[in-house]
Amino acid sequence: MRITLKQLTIFEAVARSGQVARAAEMVNLSAPATSMALAELEKQLDARLFERVGNRLSLNSQGSLLLPLATEALQKFDQIEHLFSSPEAEYSGTLNVSASSTIGNFMLAKSAVAFCQQYTQAQVDLDIDNTQAVIKSVLEFRSEIGFIEGQCLDSRIKVEAWHKDRLLVFCHPAHPLAGQHVTPQALRGQPWVMREEGSGTRDYFINAANALDMQPVEKFVFRTPDAIKQAVKQGAGLAVLSELTLEKEVSRKELAIIEVEGLYLERQFYRIHHKSRKSTPLCDRFVGFCTTLLNVEPV
Repeated sequence: MRITLKQLTIFEAVARSGQVARAAEMVNLSAPATSMALAELEKQLDARLFERVGNRLSLNSQGSLLLPLATEALQKFDQIEHLFSSPEAEYSGTLNVSASSTIGNFMLAKSAVAFCQQYTQAQVDLDIDNTQAVIKSVLEFRSEIGFIEGQCLDSRIKVEAWHKDRLLVFCHPAHPLAGQHVTPQALRGQPWVMREEGSGTRDYFINAANALDMQPVEKFVFRTPDAIKQAVKQGAGLAVLSELTLEKEVSRKELAIIEVEGLYLERQFYRIHHKSRKSTPLCDRFVGFCTTLLNVEPV
């Protein structure tokens, strides 16, 4: 049995008007076509829906049972049409986004809030983790788009340069090297507070440090920038984080920068998505919104 919306529309029109001819005018059909559609509906349901009283059709018990259900179904259909035909329809629903720590905490969290304040029918579900976890989330289709600080070499993922960032080496203000310009050898053997395995910040720094034979000694490992900064404030050692995460503490002289000769730590942020997944209008609008809000320069 396949009842159509057309049949329900005609049934409701006949029930409201009491006449096939008037119902036909309401649904913009001929009277014979309207009568045929009504008869077909009764045949499919194996039930009479109307009784003739004079020149009018009145609902019988079966028809009275069907009318509220038909009306509800038609209203639901109208809601669907309105939802997907309104100008806001493309920018409604939930967008699942994954971002690595620095990008998520210091760039996308505020962007997600601002975006949802402007597009009130949208919700941005932002998951913050390390680079490898973000890549996995995109590969498993849990996130439509990801933002990472490290490399992604998986051939199933499309990688696009998105923004630039600079890492800074820092320490406790009372550290002997605080505010100094030093050679890489001066840092050899120093204890370091590091990000965990899988972190883009960690990978980028380790590669650059090894190229200069700095031989950083890993003393503590934490997953978040806040934990690393707190450890350094307690004198746990040196650390490296994005300048985005250090601005407040450096300006308050709670942490101090160390300039290292030959250690260039400008890095690229990337936007990633699965090659087999077509980007939705909501996702495209969010990316454009973030680009404008964060003043991301086109690459």
